[in-house]
Amino acid sequence: MIHSSNKCGFTLIEVLVAMGIFSITFLALAAGAGSVMRANETSYNSTIATSLAQDKVEELKARNGSVLISEGPVTDNVGGIDFTRAWTVTPNSPVVGTKQVDVTVTWQDYTPHVLTISSAVLQ
Repeated sequence: MIHSSNKCGFTLIEVLVAMGIFSITFLALAAGAGSVMRANETSYNSTIATSLAQDKVEELKARNGSVLISEGPVTDNVGGIDFTRAWTVTPNSPVVGTKQVDVTVTWQDYTPHVLTISSAVLQ
């Protein structure tokens, strides 16, 4: 008598190994998704900070040369995050007859961030 031992299906060990591999892969993907979401939020906040800094630079450039003074800081709350803008005006810099305007925006989401935009304005 010849018995054929061709059995269809998976053994318990094969199923457990497959479940272990699936679980590890799923956890790695979930951790990666969290990192991507965090990076997206940081990028979004950087865009807001850049826009706030550029707005202040344009406002200072539009003022008359004699009115261009250092003042601040000002805090803006956007989307639950506080963005603090401070600016300085340095006369005769980078060359005589111009003023250097530096606007610095600071905020904190997961970590503290600082962004500075500089521009030269005719006196």
